[in-house]
Amino acid sequence: MPPGLAYALAWSPVVLVLVLAVGLRRPALDLAAAGLVYTLALCAWGFHTPWAVLVRAGLDGVATTLPLLLVVVAGVGLSTVCLAKGSLPRIVRWYADRVRGDWHRTALLTMGVGNFMEGAGVIAEPVLAPMLRASGLSPTASAALSIVGYAGLMTLALAGIIVTVLAAVTGIPAALLGADVAVLSVLPTVLLSVSVPGFVAGPRAVARQAPLFAGVGLVAGLVAWASVRWIGVPVSAMFGGIAVIAVLLAAGRRGLVPDREILRDFAPFALIIAGLSVVNLAPSVRAWTRAAVTVDLSVVPVHTVTLRPLFDAYTYLLAALVLALVVLPFEAGERGRLLRASASKAWRPVVAMALFGAMGQMVAFSGYAADFGRVDEARNLAVVLARGTYRYTGEWYPLFAPLLGWVGTFLTGYGVASIMLFGKFQVAAAGYLGVSPSVLASVLAVGASVGSVSSPLKIALATPLCDAAGMEGRILRRTVPLGIGVCLALGAWVLLAA
Repeated sequence: MPPGLAYALAWSPVVLVLVLAVGLRRPALDLAAAGLVYTLALCAWGFHTPWAVLVRAGLDGVATTLPLLLVVVAGVGLSTVCLAKGSLPRIVRWYADRVRGDWHRTALLTMGVGNFMEGAGVIAEPVLAPMLRASGLSPTASAALSIVGYAGLMTLALAGIIVTVLAAVTGIPAALLGADVAVLSVLPTVLLSVSVPGFVAGPRAVARQAPLFAGVGLVAGLVAWASVRWIGVPVSAMFGGIAVIAVLLAAGRRGLVPDREILRDFAPFALIIAGLSVVNLAPSVRAWTRAAVTVDLSVVPVHTVTLRPLFDAYTYLLAALVLALVVLPFEAGERGRLLRASASKAWRPVVAMALFGAMGQMVAFSGYAADFGRVDEARNLAVVLARGTYRYTGEWYPLFAPLLGWVGTFLTGYGVASIMLFGKFQVAAAGYLGVSPSVLASVLAVGASVGSVSSPLKIALATPLCDAAGMEGRILRRTVPLGIGVCLALGAWVLLAA
C-alpha cells in the first residue's frame, strides 16, 4: 500500500468518530459501535491483520477497560443515591457558603477538587460530575468540566505513574521527564481553566471571568511545577489542586467548621479520597495493596491485565456506596429502587466504554502476526500515524507532536495507551530534528493528557453520573475543538522554543 494512502486510512477511524460525534451529535454507544465495526474492517482488509488477532485484541480491550467499567457501575450507584438523598447538593452548598460566589465555587470544584483527586489517584468524574450537577450546572457542562479541570495536569497526576510509564517506554530518566512535563503543563492548565466559564455561560463569560480563571490555572500549574522541582512528581498535581482550594477558601474568609449533617453527607467521599490517597501515596501500603490480591487476565500473550482489588479505585467506590446506603436515612424499599435506577443509567455507558476499549486495542495490535510474536510496522496503525506525521511535517513536527498524543487518547481513551503507542518514536524523531528527546516525549504525553477532554470514552464515563447520558455528541462538539486548539498552542510554544 502506498505510504500516503496508508496514512490517510490510519486517520480514518478518528475522522469517522469525529463526524458522528461533532457533526451528527450521536451518543457514545453509537460512536463506539460504529468505530469498532469500521476499525475491525479497516485492520482486517486495509492493513491485512488476521481476524483471530483482531478478535483477541478486542477481547483484550474489554479486559483492559474492566477496571473503568467497575468504576462506572459503582460511581453511578453512589451519585444516584447521594443525589436522591440530597447529600451532594448539601455538600456543594457548604462549599458555596465559604467562597465569594458561584464562579469561585465552580473554580474550586473544577480546578481545585478535580486536580486534588486525580493527583491523589482518585478518578475524579464519579465524584466531581454529580457535584457540578448539584451546584446548578447543566448536565453537559457538568460532564465536560469534570474532565477539563484536571486534564492540563493529568500527566503529573495518578501519583506520578504516567511519568514512570513514559520513562520506561522512552528510556529517558524520570526526573528529567518530570521537570519538562511540569513546565509544559502550565500553558494547557491555564488555557483549559480559562475555558471553564464558556461551558457554564457561553463565550462572553470567558472574557468576563478570564482574570479569575487564568489566575486559578496559574496557581495550579505553578504550584505543581514547584512541587516537582522541590518535592517530587507523585504529589505535584495534588498540591496544585490543594493550592487552588486554599486560595479560594482564604479569599472567601468564612468559617470551615463542618456540622454533623455535612460530615455524614461527606463520609462516603472522604472514604474514597482517604483510601485512595493512602494506597497511592504511602509506598509501603501501595506495594502491599498492589501485590496482596491480584487477578491476571491474559487474552493476548504479550499483554496481561492485572486486577488489584485492594489497590484499584472501584473497590473504594463500592465501599463508599455501601457506606452511603448505611449512614443515610432511607424509607422502606428505597435502597432497592435507587440501585435499580442506577443500573438502568449505567448499562449504556458501560457497553460503550467496553467497545471503545476493544477498538483501541485493535488499533494497537493491527499488523501483528497470528502468534503475536512479531509486528509488521507498515501495517500497524499507530506506527503509520507517527511516521506519516513526521514525514509530512518535517521540521514542523514539534507543532503536531501534542496532537499525536491527543489522537492516541481519542482512539484508546487512555493517555498511557497513547504513550505506549507513540512514545518510542519521539526519541527517534528528536534525533532527526536535533531537539531534546525529553521535551518531545514530554509534549506528546501532555498532549495525550489534554486529549482526555475530547475522549469519547472519558465523556462516556462522566455523562451517566450527571444526567447527560445520550448527550455525548453534543459535549464532544465543544471539547474536540478545545482539545485540538490547546494541543496546537502547546506545540507552537515548543516549536518556537526549539
